[in-house]
Amino acid sequence: MTPQLTDAIAAIKTLSPLERQQLVQILIQSDSDLNSQTDLKNLSNQFLQGISLTQLLAIKTPPTIDNIKDISTNCWPPEDSIEDFLAFLKQQRQGVN
Repeated sequence: MTPQLTDAIAAIKTLSPLERQQLVQILIQSDSDLNSQTDLKNLSNQFLQGISLTQLLAIKTPPTIDNIKDISTNCWPPEDSIEDFLAFLKQQRQGVN
């Protein structure tokens, strides 16, 4: 064990249980962020170097969507009807031409 690690452990022992838990979460998150940034950088470099789509798929497989409803969202405001939108769109198109 290195002296730095020994000192860090000694400092951690003075923390409350909640502070220790927060420290662990921070360390896990920062490690995860570092790994994802590294992965993204590697994938970006590989893409720019002309890696084939087959090779990219072997590295990271995109999710398969079996049902379009799985990715749908209900973002249309209930107070706005599709008929009103289509009328507005038609009006805007006629004004442009």
